[in-house]
Amino acid sequence: MGLSQMETSGGSESSGGEDAEARRSRRGHVLAELMQTERVYVQELGSILSGYKEEIEKAENQHLLPAALIGQADVLFGNLHELFTFHQDIFLKDLEKSISATELVALCFVDKRETFFRLYSFYCQNIPRSERLRETLVDTHLFLQACQLRLGHKLPLAAYLLKPVQRITKYQLLLKDLLRYSECGSMTTKLQQALDCMLVVLKCVNDSMHQIAITGVPVDLSQQGELLMQGSFLVVSENKRDLRLRIRPRRRHIFLYEKAMLFCKPATKNSHNKATYHFKHDLQMSQIGLTESVKGDPRKFEVWRQGRAEVHTLTAASPDVKRAWVERVKRVLLDQLNELKGERGRQYSAQHRTLIQTSSWDLVPPAAQPQRPSATVTNPTRTASCDTHDEPCWSTDPSDDDDEEPEHPPVTEAVGLNGTIHRMAVGCALAALSDYTAVGPSEVSLREGQHAELLKVGCAGWWYVRLAAGQGEGWAPAAYLDQRKTSRSSSRSHDRLHDH
Repeated sequence: MGLSQMETSGGSESSGGEDAEARRSRRGHVLAELMQTERVYVQELGSILSGYKEEIEKAENQHLLPAALIGQADVLFGNLHELFTFHQDIFLKDLEKSISATELVALCFVDKRETFFRLYSFYCQNIPRSERLRETLVDTHLFLQACQLRLGHKLPLAAYLLKPVQRITKYQLLLKDLLRYSECGSMTTKLQQALDCMLVVLKCVNDSMHQIAITGVPVDLSQQGELLMQGSFLVVSENKRDLRLRIRPRRRHIFLYEKAMLFCKPATKNSHNKATYHFKHDLQMSQIGLTESVKGDPRKFEVWRQGRAEVHTLTAASPDVKRAWVERVKRVLLDQLNELKGERGRQYSAQHRTLIQTSSWDLVPPAAQPQRPSATVTNPTRTASCDTHDEPCWSTDPSDDDDEEPEHPPVTEAVGLNGTIHRMAVGCALAALSDYTAVGPSEVSLREGQHAELLKVGCAGWWYVRLAAGQGEGWAPAAYLDQRKTSRSSSRSHDRLHDH
């Protein structure tokens, strides 16, 4: 592929002409892959819309649909049609015009960054709703089977609904390769800007995948506004109604939405479990206050209900993480104040003047301090190592596991390509139906036809597998895998099934 003069004008060839030529050649291969995979992506989005969504929306097909799917196509597919239109009519054409110059390709991403974020953030925010709806359906339903058969798809609908997630992951990988093979100068500046745009969108994808893993939530997450931040903390809770109650530190994964803060318990304790979060507690943002600093530890801050009837002291992984969370919570609280107009706003401000505090050790004069355990007093039950360790001391005490969830069963049901249901046992042999690119560090990438062994059955359609030939192990979507028909695996699976 020929590259224009613009592509090499960004910097000097400090490593010599031969190295510069090798980099140009590698960039050419990456650009060719970007172009080819973009065309495939557009084709796949179009096939999903024409082969599934349009068929679901046809009036003459309504009597064939699962009851849960009637009138719910927009929930199942989200804004997939907008994604398709953007990529087919705008982004693909821009790439075709710019593909000969790396810097111009980078500008395609930078110039469309707002559109990328708007469309993909909407799609990602809808993923939990789509997933919950899909859990009430089965890909083996005759109507969905017929759609898959007409399209000639090897993979079920669930796998194709992951295509936008996969595409964002692919973009950032390709941009990293282009950056690696580029000279210094304006070219690398534009590529870095393009990569930063895709990393922001990828964060939105990861946040959405975490939301899917929350179980037992009594509120509708779609009504809680945008997911702003999520992360792991050590949490100590106090309740004013029982002055003796001071719950020992517990590890909690906290999800900060515009309207609520969710406290969840991570259900996993080792790398063989894909992240799952069990809902424990929530605070409405309209009812909470914030203490920015807690004496004795720069990683701590407090959130509390009005009147400090309920106080949660959070220890972040580092002071920087703590500062980021404090600033975000402050912004939410201040935005709430700004939304109130006129007299109502003045009344609200007067009543909530202390919702944001600087520190927890100067809230009131010493003489007025209430006689109850303070949130800033070090818990005497904590060990010295926990108080002085540089890193957050996550509780591993057995008492922290009083609500431990049962392990996943070793046997699950899986759907074959012909619609038959197989009982999948741990240890059975699998084969990848299509390529899959890992999104997070706990996942593994797959190549079509690659062999693997099932080690653990997770939730929400994920399996923990060991790849053949020692190529690693991790989580992969079950929709991309099928049981491999070998006499050895069949015999082993048969024996294991009878053992259970």
